[in-house]
Order: sequence, then C-alpha cells, then structure tokens
Amino acid sequence: MGMTVLSADSLLGYAIGPDPEPLTVSTAKDPVIGRLDITLGPGNSGPAYCKSITVRIPIGAGATALTENRAQLTSAVIGANGWTARPGYADGTWQVFEFVPDRPVQVTGRAVTLVVSQIEVNEAVGEAGIEIIEETSPTNGSFTPKTTVASVMKFPAEFVFRNFRPTKVMVPNGEPAVLRWDGSADAAYTMFWARNSSQDVSNVREWATPEPLTAPTGFMLQATVTAGGQTLTHTLTTVVMVERPDLEIGHLDIAGRTTFRGPLEGLIQDEVLLHESRRFDDGEVRDPDAEFRAQGPGFGVLKMSIWDLPDGPTASASVGHRHREVQPAMVYLTHNGREFDAGSATQPFKAGDTIRCLAEWPNKNSGGKSYGTAQWFWYPLGPQEPPVRV
Repeated sequence: MGMTVLSADSLLGYAIGPDPEPLTVSTAKDPVIGRLDITLGPGNSGPAYCKSITVRIPIGAGATALTENRAQLTSAVIGANGWTARPGYADGTWQVFEFVPDRPVQVTGRAVTLVVSQIEVNEAVGEAGIEIIEETSPTNGSFTPKTTVASVMKFPAEFVFRNFRPTKVMVPNGEPAVLRWDGSADAAYTMFWARNSSQDVSNVREWATPEPLTAPTGFMLQATVTAGGQTLTHTLTTVVMVERPDLEIGHLDIAGRTTFRGPLEGLIQDEVLLHESRRFDDGEVRDPDAEFRAQGPGFGVLKMSIWDLPDGPTASASVGHRHREVQPAMVYLTHNGREFDAGSATQPFKAGDTIRCLAEWPNKNSGGKSYGTAQWFWYPLGPQEPPVRV
C-alpha cells in the first residue's frame, strides 16, 4: 500500500504498509489474505503524547469495504513495549481495534507499528477507507480524539504492477537514464519526472529519458486501471543519481576549499579586459607584472593562445594574488605539431585582493615569429563601481 497519511488536525503521521505493492482481489477459490501495517511517527507539529489509537476496518462485500470475514481479523503491536492490542469488536459495519499504551507515551522518531492481519480481502474492486482515530495531546494533558481516513486500493487479480527500477542507479552527467518495470496490459501507464515532465508509456515496459540527465532525478510511474465501474491508480517511484551533477541551489555556505574546473557561466555580470600581452614581431615576450586591485568579489580569467611555438620551449601565463599565499592559475602551452594552441584558467578573488598577471613565451627558432596573445579578464560577482581599479 505504501502511503503516508496526515490529517489537518492530526498530531501523528501514519505510514501505511507494509510494502508498495497494491492489494488485489481474487476471483479464484483461494482468497487474498492481506495485512495492514500502520507505523506511527511524529507529525508536522513535532513529538506528541498518545493515549490510544483506534483502527476501524469497513466490513462487507462492496467496493468500499475491505473484508466480509470480520471474525478472522487479528491485531498486534510491533517495535514497542508497553502497548496492548485489544481484541477487535463489531460496531455496525465496522470491526474496531484499539491499541493502548500502559500510560500516555510520547511518540518521537522511534517506530511503533500497529498491525491488523488475516484480512480476507473481498472480491469487489474499489477503494476502502480505513479510519484511524488518535487520542493525542502536545502536552500530556487534555487528550482529544482526531480522525484520519487512509484509503486502501483493491485491484483486480490480473493486475500486475511492480519492479520499477533503473538499469543503472547512477549515470554519468549528460547520459540518459533507462527504466524498466513489470505491468499488466490492462492498465494505462504515465511517467512523471523533473518538474513538469510527463509521458504516456502504456505501450512499453522499458523507457529511456528523452533528454540526458544532469542532476539526480526522481521518477514516478502511475498505473491506472478500470474494472467493475471503478477507476483506480497506483504509483511506484525511483531515483537515478548522476555523477558530478549540475547544481541549482538557493543558498550556499562553503566552509572548506572550492575548486572550479570549466567555465563559470551564469555568475558573470560583466567582462572587463584587465591586461593583454600580444606579440606579432620577432623577439621573446617577458611581460613585467601587471597589477590590479579588486573592488569586490569576482574571478580573474586568463585566456592564452599561441601560434607556431618552437620545439621544446614552453609558453606560460598566470593570474594570482600578490600578497596572499594562494597557488596562481596557470596556462602552459608547448609545441605539439599544431599551428595553434590555446588554454584558459580561472582564479577567484575577494574584495581588496591585488591581482597579479604575468606572461612569457619564446620567439620562433632561427629568427621566425611566435604569434600569440595572453589576456586577463575580470568577471565581477555583484555590483562594483568600477569593477577593478589599476
């Protein structure tokens, strides 16, 4: 059954189980014998004191009843000492079970499971409402009854819906996910994922996401079946994780070291060229330090491109802090048989930091030319007037 129920005025939460498979009715000689597990926990208002829990099971042969055989029902308490499961008694079309602690007990995170078992499910497809009545109080006084209704779906015997799972529990960033399930042909199936995405998947039992995943994604598969004039739905869920996911967050507090690899898109408000080393003439480039003072937090981005480097020597450029012991961002370019080589590096700064830029690359052998540029850009985070001061 697998649902969580919480009424508007309830002080407790109820997880209805024991498993996510739907109850089914049977037209065969052997009836379906079911079990209802109700696990108590704190509700939205926090821990509460409980004096008693009453569970009312609808009796009869109709769609809204659960069983015709009230005499066979039994009850028990699992996971807690000091609770008593009183024998059930008839109250009209209901069979009533009371679960009572020796004294009012505070329900916290520790699980208390109330069980009604030996349920000979009737043959009528439909939705049966289980009433749960709690006597609770936030202060261990003035206990008042509060009623919650939990629905139990009864599906036809031929209906099958289970084993909803991904082929890989984790996929690389940028790879689609593939999901499989077992489901009978007499139902309609709809897949829900991301924020507002859905797709009819009634004709398949294996489905790949239309787009690759870039972040952990939850999937909900809903099955709808119509029988005996009743339309019932049941859902199964799963999650696919993503290696090195893209993140979308509201607030971020980083206490330790942060490393950026790749472009810092979306953070940039303006681009300011701090400094440029350019050489199209003969001769080596050995720029003296160029320094700038940041007026606010931001990133210094170094972009370097060299054409026709000589064999052996290396071109290099860096962007770093003048007065702070921080490893500078470096770009190294060496001859690799191509006419063009390029690279970039990024270094974060805070307000008041002094930015240091340095570049060097050799001349072409035998008096030739090594064309190239090294550029340093400033990308501020937030308003800055001006972004950088020389």
